[in-house]
Amino acid sequence: MIRSVFFILSLFIANLAVAEDGEKFSAAQQAFYSGDYRTAKTVFLQAAEQGSAEAEYFLGLIAKNDVDSADYLAAKSHFTNAAQLNHAQAMWELGVLYENGEGVEQNQFIALDWFRKSELAGGTVVPDSFYVNDHTGELNEVSVSQYLEYLTQQAQSGRTDAKFALAKIYDTGVVIAANLPQAFNWYLSAAKDGHVKAAQLVSYFYCRGIAVPRNPEQANAWVEASGYSTSCD
Repeated sequence: MIRSVFFILSLFIANLAVAEDGEKFSAAQQAFYSGDYRTAKTVFLQAAEQGSAEAEYFLGLIAKNDVDSADYLAAKSHFTNAAQLNHAQAMWELGVLYENGEGVEQNQFIALDWFRKSELAGGTVVPDSFYVNDHTGELNEVSVSQYLEYLTQQAQSGRTDAKFALAKIYDTGVVIAANLPQAFNWYLSAAKDGHVKAAQLVSYFYCRGIAVPRNPEQANAWVEASGYSTSCD
């Protein structure tokens, strides 16, 4: 009976400690958003030592955004630690560092690696409803299959935005099962129309060998059109 009492008491104390840590973390987040990085950093460092991915993420943001002493190398280290713990937003921030060349050599292909990992880790919410314009311009709610049929018709008629939207659907596999060859074909079609983001992804697919054989020459041929400054080696 005494052992049971002590066991219950120990559980209560443990839960109390967890609650107090949660309150400290919430206060640190509030301090961060109010610009009090010093207060926030103290708590986040303690939490990071205990393996908190969220703390590592916030430490990365502090290192990156501190106007007086921005430290991109430290930001990369913290974001990497969080990314290794499957923190989607930290992965995205790593992509931003590589995209802008902050603390790392600029490389848009590595940036896209991280952006895509972030999307996969974070997941994408499927819209509850899909809408298309009818011949009068009025929006009408349609089913997924009707929406895809509409997009396909628009893409086949030459609408660049529809081509890109269709490519993203096949690429992400959110609305329907992923189909990377189809995604590449529609990205390529949109890129030939002058769609810059599509050109970036065509270059990336060629460089990484996604859905097509790896082809650095073709990847680099699309680099200029994509606005990238990185070469595919």
